[in-house]
Amino acid sequence: MSFGRPDEPATPPEDFYVRPEELTLRALQKPGKRAVAFHNYKGEPEAWRKACRQKLAQLLAYEPPKPGKARKLRSIEHAGVTIEAWVMQVSEDLSMPAYLVVPKSAPKPGHAVMAIHGHGLCEPCIGAWNDYHHYFAIALAQAGHLVLCPEHRGFGALVDMAASTDDHWLDYWGSRRHGRQFTLATDAFLYGRSIVGQTVEDLVRWENWLAETKDIKTVDVTGISYGGDLAFTYPPFSKRTGKIYVSGSMGSISAVFARCYNAPAHCIPGILQWMDRSDIAGLNAPHPIRLHYGELDTPGPGNASAAYNETGEPALKELRAIYKAFGAEGNVTQRVTPATGHEYEMDDLLKFFAD
Repeated sequence: MSFGRPDEPATPPEDFYVRPEELTLRALQKPGKRAVAFHNYKGEPEAWRKACRQKLAQLLAYEPPKPGKARKLRSIEHAGVTIEAWVMQVSEDLSMPAYLVVPKSAPKPGHAVMAIHGHGLCEPCIGAWNDYHHYFAIALAQAGHLVLCPEHRGFGALVDMAASTDDHWLDYWGSRRHGRQFTLATDAFLYGRSIVGQTVEDLVRWENWLAETKDIKTVDVTGISYGGDLAFTYPPFSKRTGKIYVSGSMGSISAVFARCYNAPAHCIPGILQWMDRSDIAGLNAPHPIRLHYGELDTPGPGNASAAYNETGEPALKELRAIYKAFGAEGNVTQRVTPATGHEYEMDDLLKFFAD
């Protein structure tokens, strides 16, 4: 008896197979319910803030972070400022880096800026090369601010969160293997976590370190792109927020993926069933917040950021309504830089924190 393979059948003609143009392919999600969005809430503003923040904490799986011991690795004089490389031991399984950028002259007492990088590396923010961040951590320190620039999970030295093992890969923006599978994001989802939720905890942890070791009482916050999301998502869990400058973010989260084709670090599972970015940003009222876009940062095949999309103006209107309810509508401002794309406008950023 033969157990060999039978003769292969003839191949069907190419025009037999089902083609995409023969299908209906518009399987986009319906708008989320946004059950605790400000415009759907019937109670008082402070009651809304409490309910929305509580739900956001649940969706992020946020837990107040435990303090970690930090040590300085080295420092360098560069571009008229001092850059210190620090490492914090978060747990026995994880240590994380950040750069403290110290101005030449004494900074304002009790004040610092949290500089939050976007997709890419932290190092260009402190002078490695120029990209869409435009050395913003250096520029802020040159303007007299004490600046902390943490590296995020999945980027730079943290590109693979399991790099100290031989047989696991928890990567995001790069990989030791061929291709990029965003395993840091998908692994977190399996356990009810998210990259953004864990990074919010990291930022609060670093802020607490600033308070404990540098006597910082007020932290201004700025970030671009994914860092822009973090710049308005982490302060609701802070006790020291000052001003907030958000670049290349803040339209609806509904546009980030299927519309603009961005990567999944922004993803908070279930978020649109409860709230949107305008609601999250509104939790920061009455702290001054400025939204910035490049005029050319619009949807198209060559732009996977596309922050200046059709959801921006409705989100701005919703955010202003929240701030108005807290008596601070004038603390929401917006700037669109002509003829630029997905990048900081440094003059506008520096002026906002100087005023």
